[in-house]
Amino acid sequence: MRFDVRLRNEDIEQELAAMQERLERGPHPLSGLPPFELSFPGIEFRVRRVGHAQRVYALDAATGRLVGYSVFDILPEGARRYRGSVRSVHSRYAAPYQGRGIASAVYLRVLQQGYALVSGARQSRAAYALWRSLGRRLSFEIVRVGADAIEPLAISENDARFHDLDVRLRLRMGRR
Repeated sequence: MRFDVRLRNEDIEQELAAMQERLERGPHPLSGLPPFELSFPGIEFRVRRVGHAQRVYALDAATGRLVGYSVFDILPEGARRYRGSVRSVHSRYAAPYQGRGIASAVYLRVLQQGYALVSGARQSRAAYALWRSLGRRLSFEIVRVGADAIEPLAISENDARFHDLDVRLRLRMGRR
């Protein structure tokens, strides 16, 4: 796992504005997407499912503006028995909405739906902090993701192997 993702807030804002414009003009307008069942003050959620992938869009309830999203894709690697039940996730939220617990609430809701979440091979420090925070309340482990298996690793973040690109974090419901 590497911590080399660095996104500028300006770039996230531009991406969200372009995404909102594209979604409003395209065949899947945000307003027409079904709600994602999650209660969060001042935020409405919409969901779009494409195959087994799921995209959750967060909108400011007062303005209707897209303020962030989380993408949950089927993990392409791993044992065949995990396909469909393990999601690889990434999120982007506008600066004023970061640190408010929105992504955590979305992740928890997806976990409650019976999925396990696996991090990407590369993260920002903020994303890692979010995973560690959720890991204090849930089943959290370091895993190696290979072509045929997802195997738990008994290592810490201080172990040199932790920085390998096939090492990820996994969250599941339940306690550690």
